Amino acid sequence: MSVYDKKVISIKDVEVSFDINTGALGENAVICFGIRKSGSTMLHKIVNQMAELKGYLPVDIPGVMFSNGLTVSDWKTDKRIGEIFVGGNVYTGFRAFPSLFSSMPAYKSARKVFMFRDPRDALVSQYFSDAYSHKIPEREGKGRDLFLAKREEALNTDINEYVLTKSAALRQTCMEYIPLLHDDSCLKLRYEEYVFQKKRLIFHIAKQYGWELSDDEAESILKDVDFVPEEENEKRFVRKAIPGDHREKLEKSTIRKLSHRFGRVLEEFDYY
Repeated sequence: MSVYDKKVISIKDVEVSFDINTGALGENAVICFGIRKSGSTMLHKIVNQMAELKGYLPVDIPGVMFSNGLTVSDWKTDKRIGEIFVGGNVYTGFRAFPSLFSSMPAYKSARKVFMFRDPRDALVSQYFSDAYSHKIPEREGKGRDLFLAKREEALNTDINEYVLTKSAALRQTCMEYIPLLHDDSCLKLRYEEYVFQKKRLIFHIAKQYGWELSDDEAESILKDVDFVPEEENEKRFVRKAIPGDHREKLEKSTIRKLSHRFGRVLEEFDYY
């Protein structure tokens, strides 16, 4: 049974509220993890719609923080997040791993999915997103200022220089997710395997979460996410979606540097 209560916490003197299901605390939590520019928006859309079909109100912690002008670093390690992370809820929106979850009982028993992508392709996608298509927070504050600064930086920087500059941050994100690759309670989803097989992706996620999904329900979700552009448009959010894009966009010397910097990540995530 779903019974939703309003939970308000204060992060960096900003009050943020969440609707939390307190009527099913004995159930496992459900979590959806992704890495930025690695199919994460598609993944979270699928899980959000699937959850609503099953009678859950998804809890998008990063999305709520973003809309309130807070950056990931503002809340990522704040213990007050534990107040809104309980069993019986569906948590989406994560593109960076919230390390404080690891010590929470609700996390250990949760059903998890995790989507990832070749980080070299992700960096190319990040460049075009920062430069042209990423949504800017409407609320004034540090979060909005940060994204405006990202846009200006990308527009005034060569793509090769940009991806090399941003590689350390993405590498750190990937490294923090490595434990999920060895977590038996997590379904690992390789973006390259599913970008052209989204219906298969939908049913695999449903099975992982223990949800029955009809073909009609899967088709309704598919209509909102099954889009691959016929031609590249650098100013559109879904710009290209084709694996291996870094080989076309980056100089060979840049690719060699990235491959070296991401050595451990490429090994763990099985990219070469």
